[in-house]
Formats: sequence, structure tokens, C-alpha cells
Amino acid sequence: MNPLNTDSLPTLSRRSLMGMSGLALADLLTRQAWANTTGKSSILEPHFPARAKRMIFILLDGGLSQVDSYDYKPRLQKEHGKELPESIQAPKFTFAQRGRIIGSPFEFKQWGETGHWASDLFPEVNRKWIDKLCFIHSLHHDNEDHTTAMSMLNTGVPREIRPAMGNWLLYGLGSDNGSLPGYIDLTPKDNRTFPSGFLPSVYSGAPIFKSNNDGLNWDNLKAGFKGQREHLDFIRGLNTNPLEIELRNRELAFRMQSVAPGIMDLNQESEATRKSYGIGEDHTDEFGQTLLLARRFAESGVRYITATHSTSRYGNLWDQHANLEKGHRGNAHAVDQPIAALLSDLEARGLLDDTLVLCGSEFGRTPSRELFDGQMGRSDNGRDHNPHGFTMWMAGGGTKPGYHHGATDDYGFYAAENKVSIHDLHATILHLMGIDHERLTYHHSGRDYRLTDVFGSVVEELLA
Repeated sequence: MNPLNTDSLPTLSRRSLMGMSGLALADLLTRQAWANTTGKSSILEPHFPARAKRMIFILLDGGLSQVDSYDYKPRLQKEHGKELPESIQAPKFTFAQRGRIIGSPFEFKQWGETGHWASDLFPEVNRKWIDKLCFIHSLHHDNEDHTTAMSMLNTGVPREIRPAMGNWLLYGLGSDNGSLPGYIDLTPKDNRTFPSGFLPSVYSGAPIFKSNNDGLNWDNLKAGFKGQREHLDFIRGLNTNPLEIELRNRELAFRMQSVAPGIMDLNQESEATRKSYGIGEDHTDEFGQTLLLARRFAESGVRYITATHSTSRYGNLWDQHANLEKGHRGNAHAVDQPIAALLSDLEARGLLDDTLVLCGSEFGRTPSRELFDGQMGRSDNGRDHNPHGFTMWMAGGGTKPGYHHGATDDYGFYAAENKVSIHDLHATILHLMGIDHERLTYHHSGRDYRLTDVFGSVVEELLA
């Protein structure tokens, strides 16, 4: 992995290694030496010309229903109220007894020049962008609860603590702005972000979450910076090698104080731009701020940004076990205009060609309703979790516009044609960023790990 000879690195005493991994420190010092001699932020040059330099992941937390958005299944309307055929019965359900088929409460029609069928959940995105999006309709995995599904989507494994995709990209490619973190997590669920796993902590994501009052708050990010300059001077005065990691982390935190507040000041944007994102409007203000901030960080050189829609006044996120129409309609109303604005803004600024945008959930939803008894009541208009076949879309970053890859069965339950695993998705994303997924590795506990584990193939059909 490392192209440098590390024999000349400082020899560290056993005492100095207390509380940190010697291998991790050696890796960091190697990277520092590489940066000092080459002026580059990473020891790993792209394996081939990258199509994307940065990535924004729009995460619709909870489970957007594919059969109510972009995976049109007219059979659900025709067979509303009937039992699912035995040929597609699920092996198990997460929460509730199986109910009968429910047709979508949303209106489907053909959009754009491609004439792709989609519901009216996302009218702004559909009107302006459906001909430029690259859809994957055959994603699948085996994790039916939110926690393991979210871990699978981000890290490639359901239960172990492993680095997430943003950690791997930062480790492999570094950041294009030495005064900002290379991985920023906007509005993470429960104010948490994925840890860096076995990668050194400098590759962790930096969370920015909304305040208790409204909007995204710089105070959350700068907490703990008081007296930073004095602390840095003290550490520098010690001139002790084992404090290299601490010094670098605190140097970054200090530099951020002069850069990040300006980026997070959305008042620097024109009124027309803020209005296009829906900022100031009751239903779109919060996510509009999130996505405008994502564009500003991307433009400033941040390598990987997640923007999570994880709070909602319309119910339990996108997790509509009941009240499907009200919940999905309300949530879509909150994100549709901001997403369309982000894509248009990136395109207008010449950023979309080399910015990969990914949008979707940790899984989809079942074509049948749930039957809840007892404490949770009874629902005739909700859908259960479905990781066996669901849809996500990509835009920009070297993806093929107006393309639809794969398909589910006639009921939208299982991926049936040109199936794409999460490992395949990760391999394709790394490929777009110029990385061979089999060569991006980190040695830990006696073996070389990678984001795609021992699986994954690049889905060539998705590439422009």
C-alpha cells in the first residue's frame, strides 16, 4: 500500500505509543512524509483517471418505497387487496404478519423525453432531472432492520464496526482543502456519524447537526475550540513526535475556525439561490439549508459529504409502516425542491461533471401492507422493510444520464434482472473516484481489509 520506505521514520518508545496504535501512527507519519516531499495530501494516487473528484450522498433515512416512487408496478393496482403469489413470498418479515397487496396511493405517469414512469412524489426532480439521472432498480442485501441495513449501506458489513465509504475515500484520496475535514456529515441521525473503524481517527467524519432551535449551527462544530491557539503553541513547544497526531488534529481544528464559519454563512448566497433551495419556506427550509451547505463544502474541496434527511414532522422518517401516503408525501415535499436545486446549482457552477451525487435509502419497502396487532395497533396502509429489491439514483460524476439499470419482479419485491449488491455499488463508486476497489486496502489484525471485503464488481453499464 505505501510506496515510501518507512525506515527513516522516527523510532518511538514504548511509552510514547501508549494509548495509540503504532501501526496507525506509522501510517500517519508516512502520509505526512509523503505530503512534505510531494505536496500531495494522500499517498495513493488514483489508479486511473477519476471521473469524480468529490461525492455528495443524499440519505433518505428510513426506507423510501421504490414501488411508490421510481419502480412502477401497475400490477399492484390491478391486484390491490389480493394475496401475494407464493412464488415471491418473503422468507421472513421484520415486524408484522404479512398483509395483502396494496396499490400505490400516488399517481404514476411518464416524465421527460425518456418517458420513464415515476410517481408524483418528486415533481421538481422529475420535471428537471429525470432524463439526467442514472437509476439502479435492482439493489439488494439481506438486512431487514434499520441498524444493520444502514451499516451495510455505508460500510459494506451489517454488524462489525468498519470504516464507512467516506472514511475510505478520505484515507485513499485525502482532502483538497487542508483547512477543512475531508469527510463532513451533515445532520447525522441522533447527532452521530460513522466512526472510522480500524482506520486512524484523522479519517473520521466531522458531524454538523442542527441546533435545538432551527437550522444548522456552526457552534456545534466549533465547540471545544476555545483556547485552541494556546494549546497548539504548548504542544508545539514540547516538540515530541508522539504528539504528531494530536497536533495535526488540533491544527486542522484551528484552521477551520477561519474557514468554516464563512462557508456556513448562507447569507453570503444570493436571495435567488437561497430561494431556489426553499430556504425560508416552512417545509423546505431545513433540508434546503443542508443541501446548500453541501454544495458550499463540495465547492471548497471536501471529498465526501453526507446529507441526511433524518428529522420529520410527518411521522417516523421515511419509515411508513402506517400512514404511507401522508408520511411519504410530507417527506418528499420537504426534500424535492432542495434536491432539484442542488443538482441545478452544481450544473450551473460546472461542478456536476466531477461531483458524484447518490440518493436513496438503506432499503425499500414491501408491496403488501402490514398487519399490526396489540400495542402498535392495526394498519391497512403501511409497508414493511424490504432490502431484497430497491432503487437508488446517481447523477453527475461520470454516470450515464437517463439510464435505468436492472429490475425487480412484477410486484417490486425482489431484484430480478441485473442484480446489484451493495459491494457492487461500492466498487462502482470507488471506480468513478479513480480507485480500484481491490487495491484500496488497510492492514488490520493480520489481514488486508477493503470496503468491498472480498466481493464486488464494477457495474460498467452505469458509466458514461
